[in-house]
Amino acid sequence: MLKFLFPYDKMTHVMKKRVIALILAGMLLATGCGQSKNTKSSDTAAKKASADASVTTEDYKASDYVTLGKYKGVSVTLTKDYSDDDAAVKDYEETLVDEAGGNYTEDKSQKTVKEDSIVNVDYKGIKDGEAFEGGTATNQTIDVKNNQDATQGTGYIEGFTDGLVGAKVGETVSSKVTFPENYGSAELAGQEVTFEFKVNYICKKISPDDVSDDFLKKNFSVDSKDAFFDYAKKKLQEKNKSDKDSESRTLVEEAIENSSKVNSYPKGLIDRRMANYRAQYKKQYFTEGMTWKDFYKQYNVTEKDFNDQVKKVVRQNIKTELVFSAIAEKENITLDESGFNTYVKNLMSSNRDSTEKDFYLRYGSSESEGKNYIETIYLVNQALSYCVENATINPKS
Repeated sequence: MLKFLFPYDKMTHVMKKRVIALILAGMLLATGCGQSKNTKSSDTAAKKASADASVTTEDYKASDYVTLGKYKGVSVTLTKDYSDDDAAVKDYEETLVDEAGGNYTEDKSQKTVKEDSIVNVDYKGIKDGEAFEGGTATNQTIDVKNNQDATQGTGYIEGFTDGLVGAKVGETVSSKVTFPENYGSAELAGQEVTFEFKVNYICKKISPDDVSDDFLKKNFSVDSKDAFFDYAKKKLQEKNKSDKDSESRTLVEEAIENSSKVNSYPKGLIDRRMANYRAQYKKQYFTEGMTWKDFYKQYNVTEKDFNDQVKKVVRQNIKTELVFSAIAEKENITLDESGFNTYVKNLMSSNRDSTEKDFYLRYGSSESEGKNYIETIYLVNQALSYCVENATINPKS
């Protein structure tokens, strides 16, 4: 499966950092990257590769690089049931309520925060006697035991919730914490601060049976719990179809890639992808004057670790491209202009690009190179669809 190299999280001042997140891209579209073997100056290497990319197009023949395995009549077995029986619908009702923000409500029977409590609080971060910017929030639902936001699952810096245990509803308590030395904000990195919490109430999990008709009407445009069940069933069926299609494509893709072999990679392709990724990443996510050296220091990651991870992903992405491009060649699957234009418009809408030029420049050092890449990915999708149509998809055993 092609992967995005997702940008480093833009963390708030109380959230933990992750080094690098790799997420699956459902549309099989990715911006790849890697690294030149010469690591003396990655910016210099990127500039050189970018210059090469500006006069080089991906005009190779994929079948020259790949030995295809079995790709017709592949048999795979799903890992999920995709059931829409009454029990599954009731479970999905709970998911819908959670997503609508109705997953926790006040538990008036509880008055003291315990180690495993979910609490609703207002908090304020104080440094040198003054509230610091970005350190104040209200109506926050916090999982005390796991030191994280209870609804989103995002974590806080170590010790953030320590002062809450034993607090009474209505009380104001505090926790002293020290930000990591490598924290993103220079003003807070390595600094000890105090967070003051006002405990608004202790929470309990809310079930779909507990929600009001007003809540259902506001969030789902239904006026009764029976109508909500019907609504949830329809939505679950839609989700099951989408998820089943997605898993089928992933399993077929993996089976074909595992039986195929990439004998070599087109000359310079990994370096060109690396140059484009670094250029685009820097353009979108670096603050003014920021360098790669600053970036590595800020996120406590070495240049080698960063490049090793992204190069691994880009090589896998290119393998996927080569294998399914070779299938497209063998099965005479060609680019249809109408379908491609629709594909581009959908992606442009997702990326919020105003012009095709802006969109293509996301994926190449020039408009033509970017378009060439998107055409390749479109054909990869078409070839994969062909393989899925000719596969046997078995239900979970």
